[in-house]
Amino acid sequence: MPNRLRTPDLVLWAVTLALGAAGGLALDLLHVPLAWLLGSLGAVAAAGLLGYELAVPPGGRQLGQLLLGAAIGLTFTPAVAEAVAGYAPVMLIGALLSILYGVVAAYSLRRTAGVDDATAFFASVPGGVAEMSILAERHGGHTAPVSLAQSLRILCVVITIPPAITVLGLGGVDPFEPSTLGFDPLGFGALVTLAVAAGALLAWRRVPNAWLLGPMAVAVLVTVTESDLSSMPNPVLNLSQVLIGATLGLRYRRDRLLALRRFLAPAVLSTLVLVGLNVATGAVIGLAVGLPVATMALAVSPGGMAEMSITARILHLGVPIVAAFHVVRIFLVIGFSEMVFRRVFRRAGRPT
Repeated sequence: MPNRLRTPDLVLWAVTLALGAAGGLALDLLHVPLAWLLGSLGAVAAAGLLGYELAVPPGGRQLGQLLLGAAIGLTFTPAVAEAVAGYAPVMLIGALLSILYGVVAAYSLRRTAGVDDATAFFASVPGGVAEMSILAERHGGHTAPVSLAQSLRILCVVITIPPAITVLGLGGVDPFEPSTLGFDPLGFGALVTLAVAAGALLAWRRVPNAWLLGPMAVAVLVTVTESDLSSMPNPVLNLSQVLIGATLGLRYRRDRLLALRRFLAPAVLSTLVLVGLNVATGAVIGLAVGLPVATMALAVSPGGMAEMSITARILHLGVPIVAAFHVVRIFLVIGFSEMVFRRVFRRAGRPT
């Protein structure tokens, strides 16, 4: 971040966000699912691959996550929160299976890419880009391929699952009754203020996905106590998608991909293995517990929590259950991935 604000920085940020918004609007006019996220991601990534320098404002991703987190939390009515809590054992099983599938994908990546154990494992387990890169470095791995593989995982899920759900006609089956809360300017201001405070607190405590989970927790508390502050307007949700999509798009720069071109194909193969196993498991769980298959595909998929929650909201597929599954997975992956690496993956393979 620059020491002081400069005009070129403002111009660069404005161009990036305008490009992302234009991409989102174009796909929205074409009625593409998840238009504002995919359009922003695609437009910014394409410009980056062509060699153009782009950037989002500092805190842009966090703002997008904050707005989305609050919107997710507002879907947890008292009845919905009680229903979601009843699926806790299934959430635990889904999260543990996701870690197991990460191990399977890691074996594939280690064999095909010829990378060390730490790089293969932390590139494959579905955790956050930053968190997995840090853990890989701690165990002697390389952060650049880990970051690329984790980004590819999210990209793969985002560009395949939502369109597939739409083409198959599986959207629009929300297992929970959506909230009918209206928009109130004063209530919205209070909600955002509380969301900022909660996000900042969790970020200070270095909680993963702090700017998503903090606002979500506040909004859940507001909703289950029936405080009824305000709904989240659709244009604000579109803004959150543009901010998140543009940030994802910035990860795909030409120089970065060229430097890791030999790693790219094995990483894509490993990602497909991971995504396929998780989506199949989600479908089985959905049939077993009586939830829509599309909802469980999103809930168990190894995509990012923000991206999958946006997808669930746009396609009306049960945001609370999708968000809850991803919260459980995030904390289990962050909490147990190092132990699994030391006791299962590295011991079973060659030493790093």
